[in-house]
Amino acid sequence: MQKIKVTFATLLCLFFTFPLIPADAVVKTGAACSKAGVKSVVSGMTYTCIKSGKKLIWDKGVAVTKPSAAASPAATPSATPVVTPTPTPTPEIVYATLWEKYRWSKPTSSSLVASTATDKFKAFAATARSTATTIKIVSQDGTDPNLLKWVTDGSTLVAKMFSYPQLSGPFVAVLANDKTFAEKAYNDNGFSRDAKSLADYFDKAPASGGPPNTYNNTMIKNNNLLVNDKIGIMQMPGHETFHFIQKSIAGKSATPDGLGIAPQWFWEGPAVFVGLQTANQLSLANYATEGRTFAVKRSISGPVKSLKLSEVTKNDGSTDPYGIGAIATEFLVANVGMEKFMDVYTNLGKNMAFPDAFKSATGVELTDFYAMFEEIRSSIDVPRT
Repeated sequence: MQKIKVTFATLLCLFFTFPLIPADAVVKTGAACSKAGVKSVVSGMTYTCIKSGKKLIWDKGVAVTKPSAAASPAATPSATPVVTPTPTPTPEIVYATLWEKYRWSKPTSSSLVASTATDKFKAFAATARSTATTIKIVSQDGTDPNLLKWVTDGSTLVAKMFSYPQLSGPFVAVLANDKTFAEKAYNDNGFSRDAKSLADYFDKAPASGGPPNTYNNTMIKNNNLLVNDKIGIMQMPGHETFHFIQKSIAGKSATPDGLGIAPQWFWEGPAVFVGLQTANQLSLANYATEGRTFAVKRSISGPVKSLKLSEVTKNDGSTDPYGIGAIATEFLVANVGMEKFMDVYTNLGKNMAFPDAFKSATGVELTDFYAMFEEIRSSIDVPRT
């Protein structure tokens, strides 16, 4: 009995493990099926189990459509072309004049330009931007007390007014009667590396920019410059200190040949403008009646009077960039203000070419500025002759 029981259990297990093929295993049209709605794909045909009378049978079947490559899940679907409408081009604005383009008022006289520039300088000078800078004046016995005061006050105002990289020590100005004293002052105040070359330049000019700024007492006294060139000496402290500011911000000085970072009208001219405005700020010389006259006189004298501003690039003795550059700076500051004017030097410090530095800072193409300046020269007292 035990043997028979095992054999039966084995057969029963095999029965359930390998189910019998149902009657509807053969799928073809008209063959019986077991459940309505069931579909079966055989030999490229899809059959559906339908009710026919009381029976369930496979229908005639529908040919299976082979999916295309585009419809295949494995394929990348082709993108539907997107038609982008062509934008209507913005018409170029044509301005009747450059004055309209930049919204600058065309001046008909110099007085409004001068007063506007002076007001903007005064507003700028009201804020000290380098308060940590200290000033050290080294003067030799016999220095004229007026000159000493002008240098002290002018250097202090300008050195603190502008923003520039902080000095590691004080800003130094030396007033010397002779080269020996000057060289010692350089050595004693942190300029030993350049002391000899600075001293060698001592007798070449009444003043030179640094730091250290240097003033040749003997040359000033022997040429009676405190009388014969009073305005020139009064503007000198602000002038020479501004050269230090220019170099500190731009990273280098403009070269005398005009091939460096900026033309000389934009190097010496702004220094004269700042020097004259500093003298005005310190109540030494009125800008409108004295300082500006100084700049105008230099603009209409010598070879520079026949040159366009764009041609005043050198400071090698062949022309005079000081006066005409100061008047051009006045015109620029009157229209864009001191901050944007100083941004030109900031851009030069980023290695931008001068035309690009000028345009980026002021919003005005350099060639357009030149054109506007030439158009109004007679109106602002510096006609080209």
